[in-house]
Amino acid sequence: MNEKDKYMTSLSGDRKISKAHGRIVFRGLIDSLEAELIEAQVLAFERDEKEICEKLGEVLDYLRNIMAAEVKETELKPPFLFGLDAKEIHWRSHHTGGFVLPSYTQGPVAVRINTLRAKVREVELLAVRVFGEDPKPRDDIILALNRLSSALWWLFCSYISGSGEKPDTDKADYDFSN
Repeated sequence: MNEKDKYMTSLSGDRKISKAHGRIVFRGLIDSLEAELIEAQVLAFERDEKEICEKLGEVLDYLRNIMAAEVKETELKPPFLFGLDAKEIHWRSHHTGGFVLPSYTQGPVAVRINTLRAKVREVELLAVRVFGEDPKPRDDIILALNRLSSALWWLFCSYISGSGEKPDTDKADYDFSN
């Protein structure tokens, strides 16, 4: 290995790039986020929060789909999490029944879910920088990360309220087909 090679890695195939390249940094953040999701699942499991553990598993699976689509340079399907499509995830995240401020008093599971949401937002911001100005923009990945943070926000609100929806979340007049 020559001196320069230690600062390089494979992007795909035999194409080498700097380890500081945005796509490599993005992959590293996704990898770290996967590890944090697994830690959150352990916490939920240890606290007998089976439903939360399963929902975090859905998030983990979708995060792995994001990584696979980026590495393989394939199209990413929009998220379908907790029985909700991307439009409904977005809607529900904006209709949680009121403004909520996260607090340690909500307990370790709620705090961990909110931390995951914030970490996804950080990855989303990097994705905007890395893929937003690329000759082949990855709007699918950027939108997926946005909806993933929305899903985690909804999960957080659902967890602390015990329901996920409040009486003022009537969506009868909302058109999800757009």
